Amino acid sequence: MRTTARLLMEQGYAETATWEALSVGGTVVIDEVLNAIDEADMCVFDITSMNPNVLFETGYAISRGKQVWLTIDSSIQAAFPLWKEFSLLGPLGFTPYRNSNELVSEFLRDDPLETLVPIYDSLIEPSLPDTSLPRRSILYCTTFEPFEASNRLDNFIDERKQKGLNVLVSDPKESSLNPINWYAPILLRSAGVLISFSGAQRNKAEIHNKRHSLVAGLAAGFEIPILLVAENDYLAPFDYEYRLHTYDSSDECVGIARKWLNSLEFERISWKNARSGVSNRLKQIRFGEHVAENESDSLGDYFIETAAYGDVVLARNAIFIGHRGTGKTANALQAFVAVKENKNNLAVLIKPPGFEFSAIMHLVSKLPRVQHEYFFDALWRFVVQTEISSAVLKSIEDRLSGVPRTQAESEFVNYVDGTPFNIRSDISVRIDQALDALLLTLGDTTTLETNRDHINEAFHSNALAELRHNLGPVLKDRTRVAVFVDNLDKGWEKGADFNVMARFILGLLVAEGRLAQDFARHDSWRDKIKLTVAIFLRSDIYTYLAIEAREPDKLPISTVVWRDRQTLLSVIEERFLASRYSRGDSEELWTQYFCGTVSGIGVKEYLGKVVLPRPRDIVYFCNAAVGRAIDRRHERVEEDDFLAAEETYSRYAYEALLVENGVTIPEMEEALFGFLGCRHILSVGEAKRAILNAGVADSRVDALLRKLVSMSFLGIETRQGEFTYPEAGIDLKRSMKLASILEPSTESQRVAVHPAFFNFLAVERNATEGI
Repeated sequence: MRTTARLLMEQGYAETATWEALSVGGTVVIDEVLNAIDEADMCVFDITSMNPNVLFETGYAISRGKQVWLTIDSSIQAAFPLWKEFSLLGPLGFTPYRNSNELVSEFLRDDPLETLVPIYDSLIEPSLPDTSLPRRSILYCTTFEPFEASNRLDNFIDERKQKGLNVLVSDPKESSLNPINWYAPILLRSAGVLISFSGAQRNKAEIHNKRHSLVAGLAAGFEIPILLVAENDYLAPFDYEYRLHTYDSSDECVGIARKWLNSLEFERISWKNARSGVSNRLKQIRFGEHVAENESDSLGDYFIETAAYGDVVLARNAIFIGHRGTGKTANALQAFVAVKENKNNLAVLIKPPGFEFSAIMHLVSKLPRVQHEYFFDALWRFVVQTEISSAVLKSIEDRLSGVPRTQAESEFVNYVDGTPFNIRSDISVRIDQALDALLLTLGDTTTLETNRDHINEAFHSNALAELRHNLGPVLKDRTRVAVFVDNLDKGWEKGADFNVMARFILGLLVAEGRLAQDFARHDSWRDKIKLTVAIFLRSDIYTYLAIEAREPDKLPISTVVWRDRQTLLSVIEERFLASRYSRGDSEELWTQYFCGTVSGIGVKEYLGKVVLPRPRDIVYFCNAAVGRAIDRRHERVEEDDFLAAEETYSRYAYEALLVENGVTIPEMEEALFGFLGCRHILSVGEAKRAILNAGVADSRVDALLRKLVSMSFLGIETRQGEFTYPEAGIDLKRSMKLASILEPSTESQRVAVHPAFFNFLAVERNATEGI
């Protein structure tokens, strides 16, 4: 790079400077580098190794509207795979080279100073938000692994969200493939950016820390307040070393974030970097975020009420299961809002904080196995009853000062002040206090009877009975007390004891049944209260749960599925209409903004085939296609835009599948790579050989094949030429029975790889399928 800069100067092409040549004596190096970027017409960055310093500067130069020329040394074998894995710069091009002579030749031939359009103008400006609106949100970039400090930071941010803070979360498990033009609009409507870096020893830390470096540079260029936090063993690049806050403990990490967040001013932000440019009507399209938690404020504008949603709002107890992205959290959030809108109801949303799971599992390890069920039952009864009480208290104290309280309400408020647990505190505080109290009382010589007494004492069994008595007068006239429990997958991570985790969730079912019976009773000391509990679970967790349950067939299951193609398409139609100033007709999306056909079939049929039938997937895919169209200055999304989006989406679908199922199945990635380059349709025997050839033990092949079917990677042929992708439970059993009727020989039965994975795994497409 130094030689190229010198040769270009000598040949009179341009005045050049390298960062090493800057006068930095007595100054902060990065300040001089950023000043040089501001003064330059064009910036050249070599990203062969994805150096975090270079990535930070690249992001800064992009957001400052500079011409940016990216180069990669093509003689480095790992460079191209690293570029693809990094993905954040995916929409951009780069110049390959092997030596300085080739770089100089490329410069003189392309003349980028005259021809190169700033990435800001071509990629970012077309998708900018309305800059007349105040910035009232923050962007939070979290870590891939939820280690202790990261988990506590996640939950601190979640607590602030529940108190009204608008937070958009960039979660590597959900957003690792989001390109730069996804981040830029979010940054430009954010009052601050919080970025968490992992220590070097953490899983996938290197690649995600590199991505965070680029996002930090973008935010710095936009002049947005930034907080960078990192574990103390993170080797800080000098570009942002003096901006970085390292911590030694989880408490210190949260303390740093709390202090920074409290200092932010959400409406006094400079907009001097917002630019105007070429308009593109595709900018009008906003399909929203594919992750429900990132759009809870606007979800009601385009939420689709399905049969599953109807089951959620019904006054009954049920477990709602579905794959990632099917809308479990969206259903929980919207049902909570719908039930809450009726003032005769009390709605309670419980999302157990993730960091508590490790503390719970630690304590369980000290209890005899025969006590686990009792412990989990007591824990859940404590959580549910105190959360109901917290919601009651909030509904009373949040009223306007002029609205008088009833005698029962006044007595309840007075009673709360004397309870041994703080109803006004967050759920995490109450759980912490109970666990600490129990841990202190457990000893090596305690008996089963004393253990049970300690559990009752820690979770205030006597006080809960009194609480039940005091809840009656304030809730007896309510039509319904509806409890929604979500977020149970937070503790379902690699390294967890899944047997214990399953019994922890089953403990909720036991507690829910006992509470429902208790709340339904009316006698001399308690009033009857109509209580319902809805629990939301991932399909893979439910499958494991069913193994542990004594009577799995009696679990009240409702499956969140999207079998009807038109219902799935209505997800993006409603979002399209909500993004426009006037509602209009959803048909405009298909006639004016999307091309008519892709790969020889209608675009609606194409989307129904290539995307897994889940709202998260179709939103992600359509956002990717629109983004590609805007990048190419197309006036509508053309066929090549959809085909280009397939590559991004296919990798996203693959990574999402690993996150959901690779936790309990360690050989999952090996099994999936066994299908690299395979045919679209295979016999069961061929599929087993593909798994076996990938290195999976013979004894595990049948279980892996069944798992690949249950997670919709493989479909089962249930009628001649017709493949279904069943959900876990009775749906899967039915499909397998139909397959055996069609073809009695198991080895000769046929399965099909879902088209969502074709691109990433280079699956040989069946031309007759039209995809």
